[in-house]
Amino acid sequence: MGKKKEELEVRKDNRLRLNEEEMELVEYFRETGTLPDTHLIRSDMSTIKLKEKCLESDRRYKKLLKEHGDSQKRLDVALALKDDKSSNSFLKPLSSKIIGDATAVMVASDWHVEENVDPSTVNWVNEYNPDIAKERAEKFFQKGLWLTNLVRKGIKIDTLVFAILGDMISGYIHDELAESNHKSPTEAILFAQRLLRDRIDFLLKNGKFKKILIPCCLGNHGRTTLKRRVSTSYNNSFEWMMFHQLKDHYSSEKRVEFVISNGYHVRLPLYDNFTMRFHHGDNIRYGGGVGGISVPVNKAIKQWNTNEPADIDVFGHFHQQFDGGKFISNGSLVGWNAFANSIKAEYDVPQQSFFVVDKKRGKIMVAPIYVADK
Repeated sequence: MGKKKEELEVRKDNRLRLNEEEMELVEYFRETGTLPDTHLIRSDMSTIKLKEKCLESDRRYKKLLKEHGDSQKRLDVALALKDDKSSNSFLKPLSSKIIGDATAVMVASDWHVEENVDPSTVNWVNEYNPDIAKERAEKFFQKGLWLTNLVRKGIKIDTLVFAILGDMISGYIHDELAESNHKSPTEAILFAQRLLRDRIDFLLKNGKFKKILIPCCLGNHGRTTLKRRVSTSYNNSFEWMMFHQLKDHYSSEKRVEFVISNGYHVRLPLYDNFTMRFHHGDNIRYGGGVGGISVPVNKAIKQWNTNEPADIDVFGHFHQQFDGGKFISNGSLVGWNAFANSIKAEYDVPQQSFFVVDKKRGKIMVAPIYVADK
């Protein structure tokens, strides 16, 4: 009995000196029938902890080796880029040498030169009268020539297409126009003719063009009849008369060529691979709706192309400057007015269109020509 009591006291003393982990081992060894010495247990535990520390150190060492390798790779790339003497050889600024051949196109339509736009009727977003019409026409030609000279820095441009696409006057097709217009249709067409003649002279004097092609299309406003004509529209058009008077005026000028049609379309081939089709735009029926004018325009173009294909259609009438890819819709000189507001037309600032046709690539650039100060 004395020996067992002494053994229990030893075990009790050992248990007091063991920590929690060591106690787990003690319990294990007790279940297996053996009870190692406390010092031996602690020695084994120290060995286990030492091994764990070695494993952790080994993992950290491998991680540091990987990070060092990645840093070395980044450093090698940076040093290679720094020492690369050929890195600037493949990219050089374009030379100032003129390359290629192109034609500039300026589009004039929907001037309505005699119309009166009272700013109080359009929430003060626009004002228009013959004096403002003259100022905006001047800006159109000045900025159009500026854009041409800008493109000339890299492409040769000897030819200008100056398209006149109708509605240069408002006429008397609505009763209220007879009340509000500043000029009668005959006075207005003479005023428009002088504006165009003086600005064509400006292009001849300052444009350095070898050729100015002028396709002319009738609008739906400049007619002598109340109702619109179809097959005989040119017989009843103030604008058709104006086009021929301008043509006669420049008959001795070899640089100017007018292209006037009695029908709706005016086709103008450029180079050997690009054909433009000009028209006023009033034969395209658009009653509003989602998608804007693109839907009816593309339908009309598809139908027209079954007979006489063209690479691009250029038109006015809708008072919206828009590049539709296969077509260009021109803006207006008159800008927003009470009639546009009443039919819920999309708002657009006074502007006309400019684009460039490259000899090899076709249409390569489209830009609006803003003609109003605001």
